Amino acid sequence: MKLDQIHVSGMTCAACAARIEKVLRKLDGVQSARVSLALSRATIHYEPKRVGMNTILERIEKLGYGATDQLSNPHTGIEAESGAYRFRFIIAACLSLPLLWAMVVHIVDLPMGWTPALLMNPVFQWVLATLLQFGVGYPFYYGAYQALVHRTANMDTLVALSTSVAYFYSHYVMFRSMHDQAHTMLYFDTIAMVMTTVLLGKWLETVAKGRALKQLSALYELQVKSVRVIRGHGEEWISMDQVQTGDRVRVNPGEWISVDGYVHAGTADADESMLTGESAAVAKNAGDRVYAGTRCLIGSLNIVVDKQHENTRLSQMIGLIESAQQGKPEIQRVVDRIAAIFVPAMIAIAALTYAGWLMLSNGHDASETAMRHALSVLLIACPCALGLATPVSILIATGSSARSGILFKEGSSLERLRQTDVILMDKTGTLTEGWPHLNGIHAYRGGSAYVLSTAAALAVQSAHPLAQAIVRAARDRGTLLPEAQNFHERAGKGMEGVVEGNRIRVGNRKWLQEHGIHVQRHEDLPGHTRLYIAVNEACAGSFVLSDKLRQDARKVVRELKKRADVWMVTGDEEPSAAAVAAAAGIDQVRAGMLPEDKLAFIQELQGRGLKVAMIGDGINDAAALAAADVGLAMGGGTDAAKQSGDVVLTGNRLTSIIGAYKWSRLTMRNVHQNLLFALLYNAVTVPLAALGFLDPRIACIGMAASSLLVVGNALRLQHQAEKSVSHR
Repeated sequence: MKLDQIHVSGMTCAACAARIEKVLRKLDGVQSARVSLALSRATIHYEPKRVGMNTILERIEKLGYGATDQLSNPHTGIEAESGAYRFRFIIAACLSLPLLWAMVVHIVDLPMGWTPALLMNPVFQWVLATLLQFGVGYPFYYGAYQALVHRTANMDTLVALSTSVAYFYSHYVMFRSMHDQAHTMLYFDTIAMVMTTVLLGKWLETVAKGRALKQLSALYELQVKSVRVIRGHGEEWISMDQVQTGDRVRVNPGEWISVDGYVHAGTADADESMLTGESAAVAKNAGDRVYAGTRCLIGSLNIVVDKQHENTRLSQMIGLIESAQQGKPEIQRVVDRIAAIFVPAMIAIAALTYAGWLMLSNGHDASETAMRHALSVLLIACPCALGLATPVSILIATGSSARSGILFKEGSSLERLRQTDVILMDKTGTLTEGWPHLNGIHAYRGGSAYVLSTAAALAVQSAHPLAQAIVRAARDRGTLLPEAQNFHERAGKGMEGVVEGNRIRVGNRKWLQEHGIHVQRHEDLPGHTRLYIAVNEACAGSFVLSDKLRQDARKVVRELKKRADVWMVTGDEEPSAAAVAAAAGIDQVRAGMLPEDKLAFIQELQGRGLKVAMIGDGINDAAALAAADVGLAMGGGTDAAKQSGDVVLTGNRLTSIIGAYKWSRLTMRNVHQNLLFALLYNAVTVPLAALGFLDPRIACIGMAASSLLVVGNALRLQHQAEKSVSHR
């Protein structure tokens, strides 16, 4: 199976996105298809041997939309779409001005001297209306036709139908009046109002969507197009797609770092705020990791590339933000179901309105009155506001939160996080700094140097913080490390292998006892962790390690308790776990838990009907992070944890958890406001139009304004959330 993204242009409302999804899912070989209206992108999971990319693109184009697999900054696509709407709006405005001038004369009752006689000529108005209807309005007809072919309806259907009714009715009345010389009401000016107002609304809507994409576009702009590499003959500039792992890249003061790798030579202060949200400069020395999208402030660096361009942390972050737009929250799925029947329902109401007024009106103008009120119903209905209510808010939230060090992988995570009832927190690397120190060595046989070097021979192959603490201690003492073979790591237990022909196990007391190894129990200070080493099934010594509690841990726990029950779940033994929990202000603790125990505990809580959030950083937390309703992975943790989590705290700050909850709460409140407005707007205005209280000209202004108000309210989210998070 293959996963690809496609840029789709020409979508106007949620019904368009739903129609593309429905058609693509029917293609043989397509497993799933998700379309983002906000990003104008489709994510396709398909089998290339059964269906090719060209077939998929052709299928989308047959629906009446543009499609290409050549992706770029989504802001570029929005700018192109905005330019197209601006061009059509200018043409529509120029053609509409004479018609609107004549309309104002009727409404305000100005003297005829103010208006050239040509503008009042019905034939002249008909010519202008024809150019508007079939020239400027052709894309609406095309979109409506494609929707009709596939037995659906969208905003194009409403615009094409309403303007066609006004045009052909006025056309009929105009030519009939030439014979009987009767004064009749023409609706050519209504066509002008609809076309101009709708296009103005769509143009401003794309401009607003461009503002919503600002944060994501800023990340795209961090992707440097060319880099300076060091060759045998000197330095040369090459494009990013030519860079290979192992290349050495030079970065001078003030330049952007364009690759992921490690420092080979040089020292510098780097600004990593664009990726982590941390404003303080980070010192970089030989051996330190650096990332694309960060900036060298002071000093110069020679960097060895160890990741391809598409695998850098910046590229992955952009990919995850874009993926977040594809995953739909449950509330959006409900909206999609409403949008699927919205346009047909509005057409049916317009037909009933016409029939009702035709039967109830007694005058000679009953048909004209019925048509006018039915036209108002078609014009006032707006599926766009309903379709944009959720995706624009999700887009702003995921883009802005990523800049502050909180990366939501899916939009649904924003919806679920605020609903959690229980928060489970790991200890090492989550509540603590994840940088343990070796405090003491107790050797029972072979001496301290032997015990340390043997344990470090295994530990050097592990990424676990406790293992790395043993390795650091060995290197600080200048200890030579023998070679280890047959290395295996047991999550939540320890590690084992063969060193110099001996079977070595390093891990917790419970694990060694499971293998029949007698372990002497020690009373350690609160907050300390003890690991044991066994050589050939006999305990040879132990290591005492400690890890500092994060400075903000108690404050974060206090804030989290206002939102849910907080538990600490850890593989450490009871005394150490209880001490850290007490220092952090956590009352409920589960100690000595293996990965499967954490998983079972989450499933137990979920079985009670509780929503669970899990916060962790290690390999042993991966299963729990995946099973929880929302998994939050610390940015300094293992790749397995970050891949399993729904939210990645890229800045590795505990306070980001509070920020994530605030983004969730504010985003969903903003979504609910948008949906409430969109639903109330249609619930109030459609009956008013059907009852004859809204003129068609006012109705078309209302349709355009409703979409702009929804997008405008979504743009408020960025300011509200950043203000709230900054005050945490």
